[in-house]
Amino acid sequence: MTDLSDDIESIVLDVNSLAIALTDNHPGHDHIRPIVERGVEGEFDLLLFDYLPFRAQYVMEKMFQVPNLEARNSIQHFLRSPVLVISASRKTLLEAYQISAEKNHDVYDCFFISLARNEEADAILTTDTDFEQLCEEEDFSYLNPVPGPLLARFEKVPG
Repeated sequence: MTDLSDDIESIVLDVNSLAIALTDNHPGHDHIRPIVERGVEGEFDLLLFDYLPFRAQYVMEKMFQVPNLEARNSIQHFLRSPVLVISASRKTLLEAYQISAEKNHDVYDCFFISLARNEEADAILTTDTDFEQLCEEEDFSYLNPVPGPLLARFEKVPG
């Protein structure tokens, strides 16, 4: 799904969407950043798993070659915005393993499915195309605003 419907109230961010939104020279930035900005402005809630800022900074530095200080400052600035930082419960973690077995997919991606279910989110914002299939038959949507030809040029970000 690439369009943001009017009835979206909350969106789960993954590591890809956070790192890309905060990296100005990334080819997907101009597609991801506007959605993140709309959430920061209060149009809907952005749900951020509490561990992701650390991982996103790592991705920004190691994969996107963002200097350490710039990446750290960017993450800290984002964390001062009205994003909802959420934690996973034991139930959410265990359900991720169950979903992984049911969908025959890696547990890291399935963790975000579990998180979205438990937070009753309306969408997951990601550039990971695996989520298109993972979100089928779920009560939330796969949201990837990056056009296919551009997306094909991305290097997959490891969990």
